[in-house]
Amino acid sequence: MRQDQFFYCASCSTQFLWTPAEQQGDSQPPAHCPACRYLLPADGRRRGLVKFYSLRKQWGFVTQPDGAELFFHRSALAPGEELPLHEGELVEHAVQPSPRGPQAVDLSRLLLTDEPR
Repeated sequence: MRQDQFFYCASCSTQFLWTPAEQQGDSQPPAHCPACRYLLPADGRRRGLVKFYSLRKQWGFVTQPDGAELFFHRSALAPGEELPLHEGELVEHAVQPSPRGPQAVDLSRLLLTDEPR
């Protein structure tokens, strides 16, 4: 019979419990606490803030947490996303190489709400 196990989150260092019910679905213990798992971007995706977007030119830049900036074009918006994007909006995206360097693709804005996803 499996027992509760305690681990420390790799992001926030908070101790968290890995229950026997969770252990049945996963062979490896999670590296992050439930709160950080909820807040972290999905695998293969990143988060950043819109630095600039020109509605007329239909392109802009996303600033990454490390300070790097990624170009994006209107065509990189995820299906269902509406324009305009505003400076300071939180977005999640994938990164794809292009002839001019990496660029943001499949861009979707993250809405801050009280409801879990």
